[in-house]
Amino acid sequence: MISRSTWIKLAAGCASVLAVAAACGVLLRDPLVQWGTLFLGRFGMQGLFVGVWITDSSIVPMTSEPLIMLAISAGARPFEVLFLASLASACAGPTGWVAGRLLAGHTPLGPWLARRHPDVTGFLTRYGARFVAVAALLPFPFAVSTWLAGASAVRFRHLLLASLLRIPKTVFYGLLIVGGWAATG
Repeated sequence: MISRSTWIKLAAGCASVLAVAAACGVLLRDPLVQWGTLFLGRFGMQGLFVGVWITDSSIVPMTSEPLIMLAISAGARPFEVLFLASLASACAGPTGWVAGRLLAGHTPLGPWLARRHPDVTGFLTRYGARFVAVAALLPFPFAVSTWLAGASAVRFRHLLLASLLRIPKTVFYGLLIVGGWAATG
């Protein structure tokens, strides 16, 4: 059962995303339209796909929402933006898993993680796919969970299923961005 305080935090988070998108629509409309038009003019919608894929599979703490904002501000069709961003975000899960497997198998990372943090590796061995599934739904950098899942040998098929949860997450937060942007234009 989800507690009342969790629902309140979720609602506050959603309201925050909507408010930030609306504030950007008021305060930064012209620069965002210019940057978004420049971005899409230079890289196209495939640039959005690659950008979201890299952002969501990189352990550098970033999220893909700013790229969605740029595409929307440039006048791209919301359905196309959300479809491509969702697909790219879901593809980032297997990419992160492979990166984690490679690092764990070919560097001292795997043994170091097991030795230094046995509680983390034990947790991931037991709950890895569920951990990735929860992380897939949160508006935080996704890659950390997928890299750890790969490093701790979470089954690939479980990772694939958990990564599919990026689709509704990306659509949901993307719709908040679209709504906030549209409310100010």
